[in-house]
Amino acid sequence: MKKLFHLPLLTSLPLLLTACAGSDDRIDLNGYQRKSFNTEAECRAYYRVQIERGLTYPCERSGSGARFIYFGPYFLGGFTNTTYLGYRRTGGVNSSGLQFKNGTYVGSYTAPSVSRGGFTSGSRSGGSFGG
Repeated sequence: MKKLFHLPLLTSLPLLLTACAGSDDRIDLNGYQRKSFNTEAECRAYYRVQIERGLTYPCERSGSGARFIYFGPYFLGGFTNTTYLGYRRTGGVNSSGLQFKNGTYVGSYTAPSVSRGGFTSGSRSGGSFGG
């Protein structure tokens, strides 16, 4: 006897997840941090070097009403090797940023992205997983 199973929700899950995921969800921000500031001027002053090197939209306002805080760009690493990701004009995290080594600008940087639980692009892609 042949059994037939109907799984309409399960088969539509990948499409639903793709539709619900914002572009920020596809950037791998694991390990990144942000600093908070009371004003945008403080944020911009702190990241002056990165702004001069081309980091666009380095500060993001968060909050509502009369209470706002400003977040600086996402950064990963320390003094020896640090990458920075600013924000998009329309909101959300920009996947393109800057890379510094020992405090010196070395070039642009593209954050790795994540799709369906695995790395798909960027410096962390590659390798294989055993099963």
